[in-house]
Amino acid sequence: VCSIQDGVQEIMVMQERAVPRPAWLLTRGAYDARAEEVFPDVPASLPPMNAAWPRNRLGLALWMTSPDQPLTARVAVNRVWQITMGHGLVRSPEDFGSQGLAPSHPRLLDWLAADFMEHDWNLKRLLKQVVLSSTYRQSSATSAEQQRRDPQNTWLTHASVVRLSAAMLRDNALAVSGLLQRQHGGPPVKPYELAASFKPSTPDKGSGLYRRSLYTYWKRTAPAPMMMTLDAAKRDVCRVKRERTSSPLQALVVMNGPQFVEAARMLADRLLQQHGHHDQTLLAEMFRLLTSRRPTEQESTVLLRLLQDQRAHFQNDTTAATRFLAVGDAVAQHPDPAALAAWTTVANVLFVHDECMMRR
Repeated sequence: VCSIQDGVQEIMVMQERAVPRPAWLLTRGAYDARAEEVFPDVPASLPPMNAAWPRNRLGLALWMTSPDQPLTARVAVNRVWQITMGHGLVRSPEDFGSQGLAPSHPRLLDWLAADFMEHDWNLKRLLKQVVLSSTYRQSSATSAEQQRRDPQNTWLTHASVVRLSAAMLRDNALAVSGLLQRQHGGPPVKPYELAASFKPSTPDKGSGLYRRSLYTYWKRTAPAPMMMTLDAAKRDVCRVKRERTSSPLQALVVMNGPQFVEAARMLADRLLQQHGHHDQTLLAEMFRLLTSRRPTEQESTVLLRLLQDQRAHFQNDTTAATRFLAVGDAVAQHPDPAALAAWTTVANVLFVHDECMMRR
């Protein structure tokens, strides 16, 4: 019986009291200095609740999603706009009140919020609507005059340049390498770097290493180290907008983290099997996968020179090649360790290329 009970996962639940607990205003916050009694309701500055709705959590949920109270839809739309565009239509997403910033395009915000509610709060539709817009598909290239007139891109005159989030960078590396596991749901998993952060702890094996970053094991005050370096927020407090920093440590993590080195190796292995020793073709394909464009002649020259130097280095030092290719659990198939290690280095360098880390 004990083994059956212990094997059942418990979930905390809440239940409304039959008789609501009374509440009072407290004079100067003192618990024993009660003033007038207060009752469940919404702020007077906002649209009132329907008289037929219960004054409990159900009534609050109905009020929050009511077409007569568009604040929830505006906040949701602004968050999606912020994620895709880099900045929200309201640039103070933590404060939609009088102390926050006014929306740069209030009529657009209102229209998106109304359209969002009219289509059953469909987030996938909203996201598709935003990324297919001409505003999102603008170039990030700007003229000096544009920079002078709209330095913060408040009027959306061009696409904002934004570094991808920590989860996007890791998932992108796994996706291009062919390692990403697209399974939905399941318990949290522990990639390589968690063994050093949460002791005693060991990384997962097999597919658990390659799940999307959404499923990475996380402690409230101690996220995965790689995520923290790339500006992931702790979860001890609510953050609706992540701060973005730029430091050499971030490039160090991407170039040396086991997950990224392994992903670079498997990407190189896959392309070597497809293109053999056609260096120019392989490089063009690798560059396109990581930046969405073909390399220029100058970029090709620099990267091919790097490839030749690394190939010569690993041919002269087979031990270094063996140690380099031993990072991570995934097994490559290419028989030439020097060539594989050299191309792994090129892929690893491209992971920290500006156009691989930034949304343009």
